[in-house]
Amino acid sequence: MSRAALSHKLRLQIADELDCARQEIERLGELLCSDPALVAAHMNSLQALDMIGQQQLALAAVLRAEDPQSAIAHTPLEQLRERLEQALD
Repeated sequence: MSRAALSHKLRLQIADELDCARQEIERLGELLCSDPALVAAHMNSLQALDMIGQQQLALAAVLRAEDPQSAIAHTPLEQLRERLEQALD
C-alpha cells in the first residue's frame, strides 16, 4: 500500500475507531456533567471534550465519504474544514 492512499477498508476501520473513541468521550462527559460542582469548575474543559467528539465525528464522515473533498467542504466545523481544505492543496 502506498503512503499516499489508504485502502477503503482501512479508512472505514479508522472511522469506526474514531466513532468508538467519540462514544467514550461522550460517556465521560455525561459522567462528569452529573456533578454540578465539577461542571461549574470545569465548563471550558467539558466544552473542549464536546468539541473533540464533534471533530472525531466530522473526520469519520470524511473517511467514509465516496467523495472526501465534498465531505470536507460540508464539514460543519469551520476551523477543521479550513485545515482540511489547506491540506488538499
